[in-house]
Amino acid sequence: MYKLCVAVFFLMIAQQAIADDLRFETTTEGIANALINSKNAANIKTRGIKAFSDTKTRGIMIVTEEQGEIVKKKIMVSEDQSEQGVNLKIEFDIDSHSIRPESYQLLNELGKALIDEKLMGIPMIIKGHTDSDGDAAYNLKLSFQRGISVKQYLTSNFAISPSSLIVVGYGEVMALVPNNSIANKQINRRVEINTMPRKRF
Repeated sequence: MYKLCVAVFFLMIAQQAIADDLRFETTTEGIANALINSKNAANIKTRGIKAFSDTKTRGIMIVTEEQGEIVKKKIMVSEDQSEQGVNLKIEFDIDSHSIRPESYQLLNELGKALIDEKLMGIPMIIKGHTDSDGDAAYNLKLSFQRGISVKQYLTSNFAISPSSLIVVGYGEVMALVPNNSIANKQINRRVEINTMPRKRF
């Protein structure tokens, strides 16, 4: 029993180290700095391509909204493409896009960051992600719905224009870590916030 407890303890420390390395932010200051400071763009890990193949680029399907219509489209993503943004542990009920109440504080930190004078009015992309449980097509839709839930919360509670927030659902294909444990799946169930690049998504 003692050995099991020690093993679980060190596993928790290892998972926290992974989360820290993958830049999960929890404070207004941390979120704002990640979105404002261009030095962060080269460091944030959001692609996870190495987990799938040895190639530097690949095509994936996303769901987004264009001119009021929900569209599914294929885009190319690059392992080498840096992104200025931040990962957030916003939790949802299982098989649902309802935000868990314990995530409201984190969303409030995000909202306060987005109305910072240095970020106010800058277009942002809300990227929804899931783990690999369930059907890939269903996860793609679910990830978009979760992003919409985050957008609705932000625009309902903060002076943020809906037009400044673009939602993209990535489903399960952009895993940060392998989906081989409960803890890893929790890491992959996330929302990313990125400043709008010159080329979308």
